[in-house]
Amino acid sequence: MDITVQREALLKPLQAVSGVVEKKQTLPILSNVLLTIKDGNLLLTGTDLEIELVGFVRIESQTAEGFTTVSARKLFDICRTLPEGALLRLTIDKNYLVVRAGESCFMLNTLPAQDFPNLEDCEYPAQFTIKQSHLKNLLTKTYFAMGQQDVRHYLNGTFLDIGQQSIKCVAADGHRLALTTIQNENIGNVEARVILPRKSVLELIRLLGNDNDSDVSVYIGENRFRVVTSDYIFTSKLINAQYPDYNRLIPKGTAVAIGDRESIRQALTRASILSNEKFRGVRFQLDVNKMRITANNSDQEQAEEDVSLDYTGNKMEIGFNVAYLLDVVSTITAKTIRCVFTSPNDGVLIESGENDQSIYVVMPMRL
Repeated sequence: MDITVQREALLKPLQAVSGVVEKKQTLPILSNVLLTIKDGNLLLTGTDLEIELVGFVRIESQTAEGFTTVSARKLFDICRTLPEGALLRLTIDKNYLVVRAGESCFMLNTLPAQDFPNLEDCEYPAQFTIKQSHLKNLLTKTYFAMGQQDVRHYLNGTFLDIGQQSIKCVAADGHRLALTTIQNENIGNVEARVILPRKSVLELIRLLGNDNDSDVSVYIGENRFRVVTSDYIFTSKLINAQYPDYNRLIPKGTAVAIGDRESIRQALTRASILSNEKFRGVRFQLDVNKMRITANNSDQEQAEEDVSLDYTGNKMEIGFNVAYLLDVVSTITAKTIRCVFTSPNDGVLIESGENDQSIYVVMPMRL
């Protein structure tokens, strides 16, 4: 291998691939990135055996081919600390990757490329295209409700229910549920129901652009999920389980409260300061056109605040985990939010005052 690349061209994909690579590995080669050359590009591949990410770097010049693996963290740190506009020359000398830039020279240990594990190929019978920003939006509106190390392993991820030219994205952890839907004609006749693992969802959110209107291709196989952009190929294993019927978790209440989102968010933030540090409980007392939010802690301290809203249902007192409510209210971007209550023992349905195809359910807690 003897190639030259621009520092800026190498830095971003190298950072993305380094994010996939596990820091503490039982297999030393899994902390490495695989360098290969294909079609005038340098391909950077990182994996943790569950996720594989391939990034593309345009080569400025090439005099010899080759492939090797090298520490992802060390190569990234070298790139990051080199001056802007630097031109890097990468060559292989025996068991070292030699990186030269200006007056600097670095020799990094390598491991054999043939020992680098790759996710075995599989068939991808279901495929469609979607805008990058739309896919990212689906995930960012729901990811916070995913379980973390839940014994019900199917909750430790996001469920994608694809069919009838729409994608429903669902996350739940037993205490709350987030569901958002997007219509997409490009889906065509594709039908699939898959659970993306938690780490894969977080990596995809990091990779996908916010304002990027370019299309990405999505491929779904029996136990694989692949997203291909102009810069990356992202492949993840799927959680092999049956997701519960999320429609049964959506309450059918009739007591509707509509209020200003920012006023409610600020009131919840203030109340949370004096909530119990372990249980994070706040109490809602609903009355005609107002809601009183109270919180107290083990030091007998108390916060109380009245928020005016549009409510004509029965009087009700109900407790919630304030952190779960803040996650929802912070995710919604509309000016107003709509809350539908059923009873003190049932969850509250929260949605945007505007029609943005997202609904959230937060289960009550005893205070």
